[in-house]
Amino acid sequence: MIDQTATAAGLKFLYHYQKFNPVHLTTILRDQKIYCSDTSSMNDPWDFKPAFDWQAMIIDPGNMERMFETFRSAAAPQILNHPLRTVLEQNIRGSEDELRKFIARASKILSKELCRRRIYCLTPLPDSILMWSHYARNHTGICLEFNVDNLLFGSAMRVNYRDTYPPFTPQDARLDPTALILTKAVDWAYENEYRIIGTPQLQGTPVHLDGESLHLPPGALSAVIVGCEAKREPIEKIIRKYAPKLPIKYVQRVANKYKLEIA
Repeated sequence: MIDQTATAAGLKFLYHYQKFNPVHLTTILRDQKIYCSDTSSMNDPWDFKPAFDWQAMIIDPGNMERMFETFRSAAAPQILNHPLRTVLEQNIRGSEDELRKFIARASKILSKELCRRRIYCLTPLPDSILMWSHYARNHTGICLEFNVDNLLFGSAMRVNYRDTYPPFTPQDARLDPTALILTKAVDWAYENEYRIIGTPQLQGTPVHLDGESLHLPPGALSAVIVGCEAKREPIEKIIRKYAPKLPIKYVQRVANKYKLEIA
């Protein structure tokens, strides 16, 4: 299992980089809600779009039978008892082309289901030069600091980074569905990402979506960090109005070094 949580990792804080948008910052502070990103339009084209491995079925025919068992266990009675089901399975067993088509359809169906969820991306690194550049509009934005000692942020799940694409199969997805949304190419490892996955289901839990947002637990937002190239006054004005006791921290470039410090 790769879904190590922020609490299990012993983290005290997680951080979320974003550009400065007065409306968004006001919503966070006034309404205590955080906007979650649309998982169908991630900046990584593999994210939330897993592709099952059809070759694993050829290498080990037992994988194909386990795949059929997985689909049967989730099928409605009318599909499970339909006479054409066995014909379809036989066609897939006997034709590599049919197998590839079936696996491609299954991958698309799963991607569509996964993209019903929304995501809030976090990191334990508040001083990443690249993250400030990529996600906080060239250091002109902000970084939100969150306490981990609550159910929402404490349950944020760590992303696993790999050199090669995992050989996912439908039965693997049934056994460990989080692997499909917590595995990324090693190119992204500099982000050291943790993820909160919001869902329309799971009512009564911290990850239940309110539209496109999640509600913040009381006291979860512990500070706003202002980028080293940001215009401070408009950011400070909103914070003073809606959260006057919330600490404001500032990023500064360290003299004669490629390094940031926060004070």
